[in-house]
Amino acid sequence: MAITLNKEYGALCEEITAANEYLTPESSARPLIYDISRNWRELADATPFVCDKDRRYSEQEVAAAKVVISSICYLQRIGCPDVERLLKDTIERLAGKSR
Repeated sequence: MAITLNKEYGALCEEITAANEYLTPESSARPLIYDISRNWRELADATPFVCDKDRRYSEQEVAAAKVVISSICYLQRIGCPDVERLLKDTIERLAGKSR
């Protein structure tokens, strides 16, 4: 599994969120917590059937991706300097605990 995120993707995640009109440059990270929660609830209700908006993926896959996007945006907003490194380090740490 390869995770390739760079600052460009973090900024793009913020642009997506700003386009939905609940995030401005002056906003705190708090609205993003609500966005993660909203997307999490959407994931809980998603089905394994094909998504109407993107027929290449299931509703569950698209909903899970939205949770990830919201989380990346949150990390970007709170000033995480390297989201990719954070994810890789966390995966490696968690994998080490399971061995």
